[in-house]
Amino acid sequence: MGIPLRVVAALLSAALIVSGCGAGDGGTEVASKSDLSNTKVDTSGTLFESDRVMEVNIEMSPADYQTLRGDGRQLAHAALGCSAEFEWAHFQAKVSVDGEVLDNVDIRKKGFIGSLTASRPSFKLNFETHEPGRRFHSLERMTLNNNRQDPSNARQCISYDMFRAAGLPAPRCGYARVSVNGDDLGIYTHVESVKKHFLRRNFSSDAGNLYEAQLGDFGEFTKENYQLKTNQEINDRSDLNRVVEALRAEDHNLPGLLGQVVDLDRFLDYWAMEAITGHWDGATGNSNNHLVYRDPNSGLFTFIPWGTDGSFGLFHPLQVGTGPLYRYTIIPNRLYGIPEYREKFHQRVLTLLEEVWHPQAMNAELDRIRDLTGASEADMKSARNFIAAHDGRLRASIAGELVQRELVIADQSTVCRRDVVTEITASFTDGIGQLEFIDEHGDMVTAMASAQPPSKENSGVIPLSFGSYFITVVAPDPVATRLIFLSVEKSEFGLGEIAFQGVSTSLFLIQTGGPQGGFLEAFGGPGYITFTEPPVLGQPASFEISAELWFLGDARIFGASN
Repeated sequence: MGIPLRVVAALLSAALIVSGCGAGDGGTEVASKSDLSNTKVDTSGTLFESDRVMEVNIEMSPADYQTLRGDGRQLAHAALGCSAEFEWAHFQAKVSVDGEVLDNVDIRKKGFIGSLTASRPSFKLNFETHEPGRRFHSLERMTLNNNRQDPSNARQCISYDMFRAAGLPAPRCGYARVSVNGDDLGIYTHVESVKKHFLRRNFSSDAGNLYEAQLGDFGEFTKENYQLKTNQEINDRSDLNRVVEALRAEDHNLPGLLGQVVDLDRFLDYWAMEAITGHWDGATGNSNNHLVYRDPNSGLFTFIPWGTDGSFGLFHPLQVGTGPLYRYTIIPNRLYGIPEYREKFHQRVLTLLEEVWHPQAMNAELDRIRDLTGASEADMKSARNFIAAHDGRLRASIAGELVQRELVIADQSTVCRRDVVTEITASFTDGIGQLEFIDEHGDMVTAMASAQPPSKENSGVIPLSFGSYFITVVAPDPVATRLIFLSVEKSEFGLGEIAFQGVSTSLFLIQTGGPQGGFLEAFGGPGYITFTEPPVLGQPASFEISAELWFLGDARIFGASN
C-alpha cells in the first residue's frame, strides 16, 4: 500500500539519517602575541559573560568572503552518504573582539546542513593556525553560530546551562554582534569550542580521545561516523571498538560490560537531559550533534552536548512520533529494553525535572535574552510553548499515556553513492517555461512546465527549511508527472544568482503518477537558481535553474500514486 506523498518529508529525513585587511576602527588596540599567549591564569570567562554582547568585527578579502559565503555541503551529499568527502575552505582575516585586534586569524564557515546559509554564515575562528601557540583570553578558537534554527537566540545558552546544572560537562555560551567588512550580520551565539581547553576544565586529563559525531553511533559501521578530534597523528580508534564489543552482550550482561567502557551513571543523566531539553538532534534522538570523550584516567567515555540550536523541540521533525524519551541510537535503545534500566532512566528524568526544570525562571531568562539581543516576543513563542507543554509530555510518556513509535538506527556502512549524477536546466518567464534533464537511464527528458508563484508556504516536502520561500514546478505528463520543489533563502530572494546549499536554498525532483506511484527521484546538487527579473511573493516569477542532479536509484523514497 502506497504512502501519501505528503509524507515524503519524513521519508526524506530518513535518507538524511542514513546519510590583506585594512586597519581596525579608531580606538582599537592591537594585542601583542605575549598578550594573547597561553598563561597560567584562565581568563576565558570574560568571553562568556551572560549579561553583555561582545563586538566581533571581521575584515577579510571581499573575494574570499564571497567564496566563504557559498561554501557548504549540498543536501545531496548528506542524503547519499558523501558528507565525509567535503572539506571546508579556509581563509585569513583580521578580527577584533571588543577592540582587541588579532591579525592572521584562520576563518572558515561552519555548519552541517540545517544551519547553512549564505547571507549570515556561522564561523569558526582559529587563533593559532598561522601563529602557533597564540591564545586569546586562554582560547585557541571561537565558534560563532548564526542562530538560523534558533530565532529566540536563547535555546543554546539555556540548554547548555541546564546540562551544567545537572552536573554534566557542557560548553559555555554568550553573545556577539558580528560584522564582516563593515556589514552588520546581527546577533550570533558564541559557543565554547570543545577542544583541549574545554577538556582541561572538565576532566582530569586532556590526553584522551575526543570524537565528534556526524550521524555517528556505536555500531560496527556507524562508529566510522565519529570523527577523531584529538590524537589524530596516533589515530588509535580501538576504544570505540571496545564499546561496540560490549554492546554485543546479552541483556543480562550488558550493563556490567558496558559500564567498563562508558560512564553509565553520567550517561543516564545525559540521556535524561537530552529528553528534558528537547534536544532531538543529539546523541539519543538522531545520532548527531554530540561529542564523546574517553578520560584516560578512568578509561570511560562521557557524552558532551553540541549543536543545541534545535533544542526545545516538542516534536521530532525528522522521526515523527519517536519522542520525547529518545532512544533511536544503540546504547539508549538497549538500556531501555532492560526493565531495571528503563526504570532508572524514568526516575532520572523525573529527578532532574525537579532539579533543573523551573518554568518561571526559564521564562524570565527568555525575557532577559530577548531584551539583551533585540529578539522580538514573536521569536520567543516556540520556546515559551515548549516550556509550557514539555514537562507534561515527559511525564505522560513515562506513565505510558503517550505512546512513542519505536525506531532504531540501522547499523550499516555509509557509502557515498554517486551512481548517477547528471544535470538539470530550466528557464521560466512569468511562471511558464521548460525544464530539461538527463534521467538515471541516460535519457534526455524535456518537458513544458509551470512554476507556481513564490510563496511563504512550505509544500511539506522540504524539512528544516524555515527562513526560506518556496516554489513548486509542475511538468505534467500522461505517464509520469515531474514535480520540482524549490526553497530559496529569504535574505537571498531577489534579482540575480543564488547558490544551492543546505536546505535554505535547495531542489528536490519528485516523480508521481507512474506505475511505481510517487517517489523522490533526485536531489539537486551544486548549482544555482537565477532570477532574471526581481521576484515578488504571490506573483509568477522569471528564473533559470542550472544544477547537478543526484539520483537516488535503489535508495528511492516512495510515496503514493494519488
